[in-house]
Amino acid sequence: MYGDLALQLVTAAHRSTLATTPQLPLPKYALPLILSICLETRQLGTAITEAAASQRAELSQDRGLVCALTIQHLAARRNKRCLLAYLSTRVGGIKERWWDAGGALAYLLSPAASSGSSADDAPDLRSALSTQELDFMRGYNSLVLDYKSDFLDVLDIAAGIDRPPGELMVDVRVLKDAGDVVLDTGERVEFRKGERFRLERSQVERLIVQGFLEEV
Repeated sequence: MYGDLALQLVTAAHRSTLATTPQLPLPKYALPLILSICLETRQLGTAITEAAASQRAELSQDRGLVCALTIQHLAARRNKRCLLAYLSTRVGGIKERWWDAGGALAYLLSPAASSGSSADDAPDLRSALSTQELDFMRGYNSLVLDYKSDFLDVLDIAAGIDRPPGELMVDVRVLKDAGDVVLDTGERVEFRKGERFRLERSQVERLIVQGFLEEV
């Protein structure tokens, strides 16, 4: 039936937005389903064009034909709306994950970003995105970095704001190995799982957002 494939696509997209937490993986881009919907939409358009062209003279008097063409037209429009809704949901999910990662694009596209997911078979973000979505994420990253570069010394808009900082220094515990990290001050710190440090919040804010460190 017309629209069944589009309904499957929208339903799958809706399930992925029932809970928006960083631990939930973004579902893999549904390319086969999208291609099937596009094919159905093109077939509907072809059928409408051919029927209208072959019976142009009797079109206004044949109510059955008018009804059939109307249903086909509405089905094609619905397919397009469902596709746009799906893509809009995907774009929103990509943006949310970018901000959840504190704008760390390299980390976000690495397998380590999905290691904390509750789903054992969850794909990493890079493999879940289409080529066009990867281009969008890189472009979005460049756009935000360019915007915030003018006042980065005053405010990092990608930093978490769940809890306003109470002081400049913060005690943190390493949740997972982060390796050697060079801080903005030039100091090199090796973060090993289980160790504790007292550092400036601005130096480790991104590692906290990414889940490598936690406040204690």
